[in-house]
Amino acid sequence: MKNKFWFLVKNSLSKKIKTKTFVIVNILLLIALVSIINIDRLVLFFGGNFDKENNIMVIDNTNNTYEIFKNVIDSEETIIDTGLKYKVTKVDDEEKAKKKIKKDEDIAIIINEDENNVISVKMITYGYINSNMYQLINSSINASKGILAIEKLNISEEDLQKISSPIAIKREYIQKDKNEKEENMEYIMGIVTPIIILPFFMLILLIVQMIGAEINEEKSTRSMEIIISNVSAKVHFFSKILASNLFVLMQALLLFIYSGIGILIRGGGMNVGNINNVESISKITSSIDASGILNNITSYIPVVLLLMIVTLFGYSLLAGILASMTTNMEDFQQLQTPIMVISLVGFYLALMSSMFEGSLFIRILSYVPFLSAILSPSLLLTGVIEIKDIILSILIMLVVVYLLIKYGLKIYKEGILNYSSSKLWKKMLKAMKN
Repeated sequence: MKNKFWFLVKNSLSKKIKTKTFVIVNILLLIALVSIINIDRLVLFFGGNFDKENNIMVIDNTNNTYEIFKNVIDSEETIIDTGLKYKVTKVDDEEKAKKKIKKDEDIAIIINEDENNVISVKMITYGYINSNMYQLINSSINASKGILAIEKLNISEEDLQKISSPIAIKREYIQKDKNEKEENMEYIMGIVTPIIILPFFMLILLIVQMIGAEINEEKSTRSMEIIISNVSAKVHFFSKILASNLFVLMQALLLFIYSGIGILIRGGGMNVGNINNVESISKITSSIDASGILNNITSYIPVVLLLMIVTLFGYSLLAGILASMTTNMEDFQQLQTPIMVISLVGFYLALMSSMFEGSLFIRILSYVPFLSAILSPSLLLTGVIEIKDIILSILIMLVVVYLLIKYGLKIYKEGILNYSSSKLWKKMLKAMKN
């Protein structure tokens, strides 16, 4: 029986991989992910005006930082090559600078002397600014601080610590409804959405459609009768689920590689062969690490991946159970509607999670089976939920998986050789009752 099980798994995987559709879809996915990660560069490349010129006004109360900062930011931009447009000017008075801040591209930087940290900095903006612009300013200020410290101090162990410690930039917004926490959340979502949430959502759609199509193909060609006459419905069911999940995990690995290619291209500019690729990626990583996000991602990856794998397994079980009650893809489309609604709700809630500002509502939804894996990555990184909440979500999802196996297998056994296409929902409820 084991040989038959693995034969079915191997045969199912082979049918999925050795097709022109698989190759074409993966080429399109590669293009799509690379384009999404580099969307601003694409707009600029085709003549768009995605990034307007930023007006950086510097109020230098130290009397010797402005020129250093201006030279550093120019050299930083040359190395990273983000394509940002900006103009750095010196302004004498903070109030005068505030009056000139009338749009998001207007930025005022006030630099003061600081006995303990060499300099202190406050940034005033109209609203939220381009995240790349913020990172460029942040890294330039810290580099300027290092130069100032070396010029002013006799380098001792204490002084070296002052040089290496990053500056915490105080933010002030002209628009009173803006806050730094929400701006950071939008920046995080800009990273999480294209790299984690969107690919995972695509994998859910893929596994549901794939299982439904394969089971209905076997039923419509009557090959199902031959298969079930040689193996039990249980063996057939789990072979389909295992093959589909292995295929999806392989596809997830490919999506991860595609995302890496997109990030690599972004890190080194439009030219993939740029010699500054490694240095640029290192600077971007350092910027993320300075915000504390990188450490969180490293520690969260195992539990988030486990939740995603368990959730994908649950989606595949549900898709297989529903597919067994149908005889063609048109019927399956009707029964899979609840699955699509659940996944879409989770996807849009994840995109809009910053609007809820960590409310109890969004936290409760993070425990809901099938939704939790889509919501959790962004909520975890923004501090709305913790590791213990993810573990609880995994346990809840495991209970759902157990129930799907226990009761779903009975429905599968009854429906797999049932070729009636009338009153699908009634047939489904009857099978559950039996």
